[in-house]
Amino acid sequence: MLEPTRKAAPVAGAGIDRREMLKMGAGAAALTTFGLPSRAAGQGSEWNQGQLSHLLPTASHERFLIKTSFVSPLTEPPRLSVIGRSIAGEKTDPQGRFWRFDARSLQPDTQYELRITDAGGAPLCDAWPLRTFPAPDAAPRRMRIVAYTCAGGRAGPRFREKTFFLDMAPRQRLLARALSFTPDALIANGDHIYWDQATLLNKPFAKYVQEQIWPSVGGALDLSLPMLHPRNLPIFLNVCDSQIPALYGTTLRSTPSFFIVDDHDYFENDEFDAKVATLPPDDYGLVAAEQTQHLYYPEFLPDQNRPLWLASGDLARLAPNTNGKLGTIRFGNLLEAVLYDCRRYVNYKGKHAKIIPQWTEDWLVARTRAEDTAHFFHAPSLPFAYCSGKLGDWYPDLLDESTGKMGLADDKPGWQHGWFSQHQRLIQAIASQSKRAAVIVEGDMHATAAGKITRSADINLTQPVHTILSGTLGTGDVGFPSAYRSVQSTPSLVLDMDQALKPTEKNGFTLIDVTPDTMTFSIFLWRPPQPIEEIDTMSPALVYEVARKA
Repeated sequence: MLEPTRKAAPVAGAGIDRREMLKMGAGAAALTTFGLPSRAAGQGSEWNQGQLSHLLPTASHERFLIKTSFVSPLTEPPRLSVIGRSIAGEKTDPQGRFWRFDARSLQPDTQYELRITDAGGAPLCDAWPLRTFPAPDAAPRRMRIVAYTCAGGRAGPRFREKTFFLDMAPRQRLLARALSFTPDALIANGDHIYWDQATLLNKPFAKYVQEQIWPSVGGALDLSLPMLHPRNLPIFLNVCDSQIPALYGTTLRSTPSFFIVDDHDYFENDEFDAKVATLPPDDYGLVAAEQTQHLYYPEFLPDQNRPLWLASGDLARLAPNTNGKLGTIRFGNLLEAVLYDCRRYVNYKGKHAKIIPQWTEDWLVARTRAEDTAHFFHAPSLPFAYCSGKLGDWYPDLLDESTGKMGLADDKPGWQHGWFSQHQRLIQAIASQSKRAAVIVEGDMHATAAGKITRSADINLTQPVHTILSGTLGTGDVGFPSAYRSVQSTPSLVLDMDQALKPTEKNGFTLIDVTPDTMTFSIFLWRPPQPIEEIDTMSPALVYEVARKA
């Protein structure tokens, strides 16, 4: 049962009460919902966002990083007020629509009242609360995370009576339902943007995209010019505004958020054939992904156990010591999660190929083996366990069109044996933890699933590896694997797996409740033509509990 469990902790600022934390009851089927108010409803329609178009924050135990945009450009830097300190915004675009705020040297586990004002001190929106995480050596008793994937996509006209992306109204309602459980953090695992270029023009719906979708933002991108060239920039901003601010607005202002990058964020699908190979990303895709994050959503804040010299920590214009592709959530000694992009640095070196760089692999393995928190999970952009026959899978499985089923193929186009070798090293490290369960919370796959891997090829795992496909927020009819790839996602044939929930093609999200003894995953599912009103009161389709150590 969900019920209030904790009094308000100390508050820094003018009289804002700490949102009460809600705890998970003892049994796997004990989670119930009984009209819990959402944060948006609590501050809700009365909260005045002024000229803000969007606001997305992230947090650590000592720092906030906040990305904002305004409806119209500002001629002078806005300021963020935090307990008497005034922090100047840093402009992240030439025009002055986009601003970043970096609040440092904060106290752990403290709720702050934040205000954004103009240069003269006049408020640009209402004040709002945001809380730092507990210190790394603190011992919090519980934490709640909401996780999902594939939230992007510009809703448009139907194609042969089918949707490409879920309409924005139910997408926003799913997000509101997730926030109604007052999570301490949110993980949006990849595909925040869908605006593929070459890999849309080789599809049966290419003409539809060119004639009905691209004109809605100002036409096609000119790939002979940089993404930020004056010819492309208005189109780029229209694309992103209609997918990120249109979904989030300011609803996550009090929820520290962690955005992982995946293939579509590089403005392509992962594909390989005689005419196109999209990974690693081309120059225009690299710029597009970096610029999207630079303007719209926060990079990962530094962590004392994540080396500053890891890949993507040295990009121009980053806030000091942040990383755009590799991140950490550290919530006292209760939980550590490692979050990583599996597309940016993929290579094609045959048996030596890697999905992630060697230094990144070394860091992930070292953090997995440290075992200095009660719980730990990996959050990769490329899922373990499951596949749908596409190029970027860890696995060699490929659709056999004569049978309509997945099979193993040594000659899967573009696939590299070294990718699976790296998979084996990672999953062996994850399974070898001696003090805690082995868990992966993942995205990318347009489906929701839960289960545990018991064998991976020739490795009989020391303990089962629990894998959670966290649910897709924005996928429409055409985007589900059974439509797009003519096959449903399944566990790879190189694995043995016990499935608690087989891959399910519905929209939804996962709540992760963490206590010292357990992690509990409450999986919520919904899909049209179910009435949109059902979202507001839906209960979990599955509650999957993982003990710290069996």
